[in-house]
Amino acid sequence: MKKSSTAYLFECYIWLIDTIARGPISREVINEKWAHSPVNDYKQDYIPESNFHRWKNTIELLFDIQIKCNSNNEYYIEEAADLRGANMRTRMLNLISINSLLKDCKELNRQILFEPVPAGEQFLAPIIEALRDKRAIQMTYQGFDKTHPSTFFVEPYCLKMFKQRWYLLAYSPVKDKTLVYALDRMYEVEITKQKYELPNDFDAEHYFKNAYGVTVLESQPERIIISMDEGQAKYLRTLPLHPSQKETEPINGYPAFSFYLYPSEEFCQELYKYGSDVEVHEPKWLREEFAKDAERNRNNYKKQ
Repeated sequence: MKKSSTAYLFECYIWLIDTIARGPISREVINEKWAHSPVNDYKQDYIPESNFHRWKNTIELLFDIQIKCNSNNEYYIEEAADLRGANMRTRMLNLISINSLLKDCKELNRQILFEPVPAGEQFLAPIIEALRDKRAIQMTYQGFDKTHPSTFFVEPYCLKMFKQRWYLLAYSPVKDKTLVYALDRMYEVEITKQKYELPNDFDAEHYFKNAYGVTVLESQPERIIISMDEGQAKYLRTLPLHPSQKETEPINGYPAFSFYLYPSEEFCQELYKYGSDVEVHEPKWLREEFAKDAERNRNNYKKQ
């Protein structure tokens, strides 16, 4: 399938960032690498000077990454090591860099296995462009609770990845509220000429601070305390379920953890995965819900 011009340019930006981030590099060497790059769909022998500076300027606007030139006429990125941190920008850079590397090492395809990712990644580039330029998008979308897709306008606020899925938080002028849309439920995305203003007090990280996944409830977040089997606790210590996770004093001899977040269905489903290895202690109402579900499960098995 032919890539859109936006998607192609996005790959070019990522390639240039990754190439320069590896160390000071001259334009001559950049051109040599570009001539043999798998991203170079048009098989150019070099990057035209106008394209290079246009990409460089766009990278600064889009990723807040400044590409500079030293006294030896070599290009470099200040604090390039910071690009290997844990934020979402870095994850995107790494994923696309790995994808480019695998194109050069096709013989490794049988030795490196990835989890299947739902559709929708083709919409990342236009949505990021819309976020950058503060332009509304028109999208055709069908939620799981709908029988057919519909087309409407939204104002993009931020993107978030959760469990291999990309989600868009956007303001819906028709419904006058912010809603979350899964990219794998999108059929079409088109950037419009309609500009919008992002609220001055909007901060994506703060918005999802107390959420597990992408569910932000109108109710207040709560302190949730669980205990679990030592074997399962080891996994939580190495890969916390939420930034608020803290290990507390053991309960009845079992490791215990506390969380401060919305007690959403997404979070409860995550706890259910541990089965009898987890016990909810607080809040009381949530403990009672888990007890009722455990009783229903026992009764289901008794029926046979």
